[in-house]
This record gives sequence, C-alpha cells and structure tokens, in this order.
Amino acid sequence: MNWKRSNARYLRGQIASSRICRRSSIIGIVAYMVLGLVVAMFPWNMAAAQDAKSSTGSEQTESAKSPLLNYAGVSFIPDNRRDPFLNPLLKKKGATGDQEIDRGLPPPGISGTYIAEAVLKGISIRDTGRLAIVKGAGNRAYFLREGDKLFDGYLKAIHRDSITLVRERKMRSGKIITQEVIKRLRTP
Repeated sequence: MNWKRSNARYLRGQIASSRICRRSSIIGIVAYMVLGLVVAMFPWNMAAAQDAKSSTGSEQTESAKSPLLNYAGVSFIPDNRRDPFLNPLLKKKGATGDQEIDRGLPPPGISGTYIAEAVLKGISIRDTGRLAIVKGAGNRAYFLREGDKLFDGYLKAIHRDSITLVRERKMRSGKIITQEVIKRLRTP
C-alpha cells in the first residue's frame, strides 16, 4: 500500500515538472523572438542616429550623402541598396507618368461589357458567316460578329473553337496600347 502512494506522488511530480518545462520553453521561445527583434532593429536605429548627428553640418555634405527616407515614421538609409518594402515594378510604372485614361461608366448592353467579363458560350457557323455567342454583363447572351465593339475593345476574329478579342488601352500621352485576348469554348 505504501508503494502505491509513493508511486502516485512520483507520477504527480513528473506531470507537474513537465508542465513547468513546457511553460518555460514557451517563455524561452518568446524571449528569443523579442531579443531577435531588438537586435535586428538596433543597427538601423544606430545608423539613423549617427546620420542625424552628422547631418548638422553644411548643406553641401547633406546633399553629398544619400537622403534619409521616411515612410510612416520608419527611417531608411539606402546606401546604394533598394528599399525592400517598395515594389520596383510599381516605381517603374509610375516613373513613365503615362497612365490609362478613365473611360467613365459603361453603357448597358454588350457595348458596356469589359473583355475580362465576356465569356464565350458558343459559336454558330452558317453560310452567311460566323456568330459568337458571348455571355456579357448581367448574365445576358449576345450574338457578336467580327468587328463588334465591347467597352474596352472589339471582336477581331471568330475561329471554330475560340474567338480573338483586342483590348485597347488609351494612355494620357495619346498612345493606344493593344493586347490580344483569346477566349476558348469550355467543353465538358
């Protein structure tokens, strides 16, 4: 009987110590994460502080140095490196200054349907020519011939199992950028 009590005490002690170990390991992981963040942020703050101290000189030394960039209160010093938080593709796009002109509100019908919204539902082949059955805005079906206009382009060609649409983008500079889009029939 006495050995059962001692065995139960032993087991309770093991369970309690395993809980303590789990808690201490979680606390240790959190402490290492916080320490890592502090260490990672320390060199940036030191560089910003040194720059602020040394920038009190004349304007010539200030213009010779790389500028101190502030984004949302966070200082970044490039030193011939790109900012890892800015997308270079967006910067190139904005650098040209050429943007697409707003077309306004689309009219009702197929002439108000964007090419991205159009879904090819079928193709009719007759002696008089080919017709494309396209589901447009508002889940309505439209019968289109080659040359019919959509909101941001036109129908260029009708093939046996697909259509070719041309998307036109009018830029502020007056340039028109065209892009061919092929829509295929979806067969089960």
